[in-house]
Amino acid sequence: IAGPGFGLDLFHPDQTRPLTFLTLHWNYLLTGRDPALYHFVNILLHIGNSILILKLARRYVSPFTAVCVAAIFALHPLQTESVTYVYARSTLLSTHLALWTLWLYTREKYAASAALFALSLLAKEETIALPALLLLLDLCNKRRPKPGYYAAMFTAGTLVAAHLFYLIHLSPTDPGVGRVRGVTAYDYLLTQGRVLWIYLRMMIAPFGLTLDHDIQVSTSLFTPVTTYPAILALVVLISVLIWQATKREPAAVWALGFFLLIIPGSSIIPQADMMYEHRTYLPLVCLVIAAGFLLDRMPRAKQLTGLAILIPMMLVATIARNADWHDEKSFWTDAAQKTPNKGRVWEGLASAYPNDPAKAIEYLRKGLTVDPASDQLHRNLGVALLSADRPAEALPELQRAAELSANNADDWNNIGGAYFRLKNIDAAMGSFERALEADPCSYNARRNVMMVHSTRHEPQAVWQSGAVPAGCRMLPEQAGDLETLRQRAGWPN
Repeated sequence: IAGPGFGLDLFHPDQTRPLTFLTLHWNYLLTGRDPALYHFVNILLHIGNSILILKLARRYVSPFTAVCVAAIFALHPLQTESVTYVYARSTLLSTHLALWTLWLYTREKYAASAALFALSLLAKEETIALPALLLLLDLCNKRRPKPGYYAAMFTAGTLVAAHLFYLIHLSPTDPGVGRVRGVTAYDYLLTQGRVLWIYLRMMIAPFGLTLDHDIQVSTSLFTPVTTYPAILALVVLISVLIWQATKREPAAVWALGFFLLIIPGSSIIPQADMMYEHRTYLPLVCLVIAAGFLLDRMPRAKQLTGLAILIPMMLVATIARNADWHDEKSFWTDAAQKTPNKGRVWEGLASAYPNDPAKAIEYLRKGLTVDPASDQLHRNLGVALLSADRPAEALPELQRAAELSANNADDWNNIGGAYFRLKNIDAAMGSFERALEADPCSYNARRNVMMVHSTRHEPQAVWQSGAVPAGCRMLPEQAGDLETLRQRAGWPN
């Protein structure tokens, strides 16, 4: 969230999705942290996407089939994460702009189409493969590509790719290109061969949906044993689709589009985990249109019979999946039941009990049994122990988090808080100052340094430590609080 203004501060070199965050900022200006409007905007975007798919499909299949295609996209349970998860706004917004790109391109509005593509990249970088899909459609339909149009699109995509590459290699921490913490790029890409089949299975049979899938990492072509068969089957499937596409089979062409559009999310774009269901949102557009070509060839009676069974089943499954997302406790309880060997689900479940430190501590300790190298679990456990007034137990957890996170300012600030509770003021001050060295813009660390100086009756030090470096972004209330502390200390001699 930017400051109190319109939100133009969000458009800076370190931000990869400024357009998405701008919409979230506008939500914040209107209703603060009340989630209702955030969800409402997400639902509107999903409805808009479904309507655009209806209009796009109508150019290729019958009106009835186009309605069926849009309904499948709108009601599919796999869409729940993208629509219900507020932070997935980036997926919904970038897909909305990508669909406008497609629609305008089919109407030969090339300048507007290229402009919408550029905007989609500002919402989320995963639309970067869209030019490849359009080029595939042109080649398979034997349309002559427009050089100027593709030059504009590939220029925008190249700029985004260069920006991402710069940010990835500027950061000293994982994840980097195509990997998660502790997983090499090679192992990550091997694993995606199996993950793609899971995505395809969930589109046909959407059971076992969860935010945090427990995916065993492929460390070689035969570990686990399903790695090589999955990759081989994938190669065969794509080869068949290419062969059919050369025969101008439209269903095969759009099915190939699924693999093109999922490549950025499953390979080159930095990721936090092996798979997420929202990565299928944009690629699913291609699969439902491909299904539309197949549906159009069926007798109307069979269409009606199949849809009379399919649509209610999807609707019931989507309602049930949204029930899991009802609140934090129901959501994380469901995730912990489905993937108990993921430390992050226990971290999430602990966060659902902010007023019950004992329960939070219990879940965080369970998380550490399955993921002892998680700095976030150690950090949260330390904070929960501090909340339970157990600073002696909290200190080693916070120190371990600092070791794992490579000089994180918040960790040193928390360590200082534990020392302060243990009445070791010198050690507390040293930790607070180390936090400021790691992040001179840290409000919490700066405030704590000022408080320690204040208790020592050192007004000169309070004023000096309260001077926020130029370029630091702080909320107005934070800056006002620091200034109040300086005034309370009195004028320095």
